[in-house]
Formats: sequence, C-alpha cells, structure tokens
Amino acid sequence: MELIDQLTTEHKTLLKLAHEKKQILIQNDMPRLSQIVKEEAVYLKKIVQLEEQRMAHMGEVTMSEWLQAHPEDVTSMRRLLETMGQLKKANDLNAELLTQSLDYLNWHLQLLIPEADDFTYGQSALDRAHFNRNA
Repeated sequence: MELIDQLTTEHKTLLKLAHEKKQILIQNDMPRLSQIVKEEAVYLKKIVQLEEQRMAHMGEVTMSEWLQAHPEDVTSMRRLLETMGQLKKANDLNAELLTQSLDYLNWHLQLLIPEADDFTYGQSALDRAHFNRNA
C-alpha cells in the first residue's frame, strides 16, 4: 500500500531528526534544537494527514484483517513498524538526555542560589543582632 510506504518515509525522516537531536543535545546547541523541533512539527502534521487517509482507505477493518486480505502489504507494514520502533527508542534516549540536562542545570542553580534561610534581612536578623549585642 502506497500510504504505508509514505508513512514509513515520513517516520524515517523523523528518525534522522531524532538522531541529529541526540548529537545536538550532547553538544548543547539550543538554537539548532529549536529548529529541529519546528521541523518535527511539519513532519508530524504530514504523518497525521497520511494516517487519516489510511484510516479512510481501510475503513473499519483492523490492520490484522487488512493484512490477511492483502498479504502483499505485510513487508511494507513491517518496515513501518520497525521504523516506528527505532524512532521510539531514539525519542526515549533523547528524553533521558533532556532529563539529565535539566537535572544538571538544577544542581548548578542550587549551588548558585542560596537557601532562603541564609538571608540575614528582615526582622529576625535584627532581633538576632540585638540579642547578640545584649549577651
């Protein structure tokens, strides 16, 4: 089925972007990351449109029923499912890299920003200063 092949092509493009995104996350290239996210949105929109066309073409038939009636589409479907699996793995890895980056940034922020109790401003600081002078 041509729609399945088109879906595979679009997913492979997303997979390439996911691999590029991994390198960009490692290099911390935020401007390029922003560009990739915008590019992904374009391909995701195409995938949604193709998926709607596929659903309209297949009707209420499940994918298993379709493949039983059209065995010539099995290879195309396998390629699509393999590509989708690879894309999921790449996206999971990128999500982990993002989480690690955020954790690292939070750790640095904690080092740079003092705790609220460390400030000596306000009435309690004045009370402590008065108490210390009287002692």
